[in-house]
Amino acid sequence: MTLVKKTFLVFVSAFIIQLAVIAVLLGFGFRQSENQWRQVRFQQAREMAASVLSGDTVRLESASYGGQIAIYDANGQLVSTNRGMGGMRGSMSRILSMATMHPVYVDNNLVGYYSTGEESFGEDSANKALLESMAWVFIASLILSLGISLLAALYFSKKVSSPADRMSVHLHNMTEGNITDPIVPHGSDELVRIAESIESLRVRLLHERTVRAQWSQDLAHDLRTPVASVKAQLEGMADGVLAPTSERFERTGRELKRMESLIDDLETLIRLESPETKLNVAAIDADSFANELTERFEAQLMHKSLRLNKTVGVESFMGDSFLLSRAVSNLLSNAIRYGDEGGQVDLAIQKEGGRLRIRVHNMGKPIPPSEIPKVFERLYRGEFARTSPGSGLGLTIVDRIATLHGGSVMLESTAETGTTVTLSIPASTV
Repeated sequence: MTLVKKTFLVFVSAFIIQLAVIAVLLGFGFRQSENQWRQVRFQQAREMAASVLSGDTVRLESASYGGQIAIYDANGQLVSTNRGMGGMRGSMSRILSMATMHPVYVDNNLVGYYSTGEESFGEDSANKALLESMAWVFIASLILSLGISLLAALYFSKKVSSPADRMSVHLHNMTEGNITDPIVPHGSDELVRIAESIESLRVRLLHERTVRAQWSQDLAHDLRTPVASVKAQLEGMADGVLAPTSERFERTGRELKRMESLIDDLETLIRLESPETKLNVAAIDADSFANELTERFEAQLMHKSLRLNKTVGVESFMGDSFLLSRAVSNLLSNAIRYGDEGGQVDLAIQKEGGRLRIRVHNMGKPIPPSEIPKVFERLYRGEFARTSPGSGLGLTIVDRIATLHGGSVMLESTAETGTTVTLSIPASTV
């Protein structure tokens, strides 16, 4: 059932319930009015009977009773009657047994009886005119209210369903792969918030599609080059064109290691970007963390005659030791690879303003300002890094690890101050 039909049925059902409640209240009010009317008529008949039996002419002139009435003295003799109520004669016991006989007391003395005809509220001419007017007003109000309710139900259902239908169409198109058409928020505040969320999702999916396409092209390119090189070397040696020298095998092995590194980093990034990825958060000893990194890169540092200067300003911090070690290892690897030979690489672990900051700094060729916003993108490699080894996923992995810890990564690079990458973790994880 569509939203229009559901909303329409809700309005109609609500109207029927209200109508039933009004009918019950009107019936209750009518019964109350009828009872009060009977009490007033009973009081009028008793006052008239008392006036006649007591001979009080002044009181009789003010007494008024428009229905049938027969008045009897204490002996049961008819004294006064109107509208054919006479003829009530017989023994006292017979008279008193009549259902319509009522005693009349004046000063606590029984002076007689009176009897009234059967009366109905609707038989009274004034009451009858009133009831007819009320019936017509009720019917007219019912028809008018029903029309207004149906129009309101139709308008409201259209008002609600129209933007909902548009969002449904957009969502269906998105499931079919069409994510280029923007969604314009429209409708109530709730529907506007839903539409804004869908539009945000659409923009994100569109961005992811673009990045994925570019990533696939870059990945194919980065894999095709070493594969083509290895293939050419092996085919050349197989055909006897190239000599199977140790140097050639070493060059082929480097190409294979490059592919292996790219595949390993790609696998790591895919795992880190999975929604199921959970951090294994625990206390990390800061000195041990820094010392393990120093030992890991000792050979590379010596190869380029670099010194590693460590600054540890905290005793421990909270985080996933394996992932943070992987992130800082990527930063140190880049710092060593692009640092000036014979220079220095700085590693600092400090707490600043309630945040843990891990900085890696080196002096070397600066990264152009235009490339800094792109260095964390998948497979992006700047002009100066295209000829150096690496997968192009290292900083992307660092950024993802920081994000998983609720933190961020910032890179600054100038010719005067060198290149500094800062991994910042919020205080909640420290």
